[in-house]
Amino acid sequence: MMQNNPRSVSSWINTLSQIDIPILASTREHITKLRSNMECIDLRDLAFIIRHDPLLSLKMLKHQALRRSHQQTTDITSIEKVLLMIGVKEFFEIIRDCTILEEELSKNADILQTCLKTCARAYYAAQLAETMSKFRRDIDPKEIITAALLHETAEILLWLAAPGLMLKIRDTLKNNPEIRSKTTQKEVLGCTVNELQQELITHWHLPKIMLHLINESDTNDPRVILVLTSTSIARHTEWSWNQELNHIDTEKLARILHISNDEAHAIIVNTALKIAKEWRWYQIETAAARIIEY
Repeated sequence: MMQNNPRSVSSWINTLSQIDIPILASTREHITKLRSNMECIDLRDLAFIIRHDPLLSLKMLKHQALRRSHQQTTDITSIEKVLLMIGVKEFFEIIRDCTILEEELSKNADILQTCLKTCARAYYAAQLAETMSKFRRDIDPKEIITAALLHETAEILLWLAAPGLMLKIRDTLKNNPEIRSKTTQKEVLGCTVNELQQELITHWHLPKIMLHLINESDTNDPRVILVLTSTSIARHTEWSWNQELNHIDTEKLARILHISNDEAHAIIVNTALKIAKEWRWYQIETAAARIIEY
C-alpha cells in the first residue's frame, strides 16, 4: 500500500506496474491437481483454468509480450495460443512463485471480497462476450473474450495498491448514485480506471487489439461495443437485476444481436446461471443468486 497517492497517469502506471500480480487460491488448487499428472496435461484443460482467473490471464499475456521474438509478426491474443507458444513446463515456471490473492489480503476481508467480486465479474463478462461473439459469428471470438476478461484488471490492481482511494470511490458512488463513476474516479485518482487500463496495456506491450477493444471512447466498432456491453451487464447485475441500467443493457444487447429483448434477457440470465455452478472458484455470492429478488 502506498504512502503518497499518485495524481497522474504516468505515476499510477509506475506504481501499478511494480505490483507482483497474484493469482486466485482456486486457480492454484486446480493447477496443482493437474500437475500431479503432468505428462497427460491437456492444454485445453489448462486454458480452461486460466480463463477463470483474470489476474493469471494478464500475467500470461505479459510473459508472452516479454519473450516475444523478432520473428513473431502477429500478436498472441488468447490463452490457448500463449500456452502453445511457451509449453507446459515454462507455464509451471511462470506460476511457481506466484503470490496468492487470498493470502495477500488475508488481513482485510472487505478488500479481499471486493477483489474476488471483481474477478468473478470479469469472468461473467468474458462468458457473456463469448456467447455474444459466437451469436454474431465473429471471426476471432477469442480476442473479444480476452478483452472482456482483462477489462477489470486495472481496477483489481488499484484495490491492491490503493484500497483507501478505491473505498472512497465506492462510498461516493454508493451515496450519490446520480454521479458518474468516471467523474468520481478522476476526482479521486486524477484519471479514470479505463485510462489506466489502456496505459498498462501499452506499457506492457500487450497486443494492440486489446487496447482497441477496451477503448470505451470508440463506440463505432461493433466488437468494441460487444466488449463494453458484456462488461456493463456484468457490472450492473452485480448490484441489481431490476434497475433502469439493467433494462438499458438488455435493450443494447438485443440491438447488437438483432433479437428481441426477451431473448437478450434470456442470454444474460442463462449465462449467469451457467457460471453460478462455479461459485466456489471465487467464494462469493453469484449474480444468479439475486435473480430471485426480482
